[in-house]
Amino acid sequence: MADSPESDRTAWATTGLGILGALAMTSCCILPLVLVSFGVTGVFIAQLGALYEYKWITFTLSAAFIGYGFWKAYRPIPAVACADGSCARPMNRTLMRAILWIATAIVAVAVLFPYVSPYFLTF
Repeated sequence: MADSPESDRTAWATTGLGILGALAMTSCCILPLVLVSFGVTGVFIAQLGALYEYKWITFTLSAAFIGYGFWKAYRPIPAVACADGSCARPMNRTLMRAILWIATAIVAVAVLFPYVSPYFLTF
């Protein structure tokens, strides 16, 4: 199975969806806290707490997109696929991997935040 420009686009699209999923994970818990700490106020911040009920749905989607992105970023490219010179300009896997690791860290923080926040907020 050769890597083509279409495959590169799917890999980057999956990475982008993983980032969007990670940001969606922060919308219920971390984002309101960050917005209030920057002085942003309003009724909509209280409404973001209603998204907490969808946390596991967004986590599942984020994990699926990030997992597929990791598969695309870390799977080896077969030498036969590059024999015709189609791999002359490979995608930047290092950047893709860094973005995926950042998205994974954001998702992990968003999942653990409700459980560890009482310990941090009591100081």
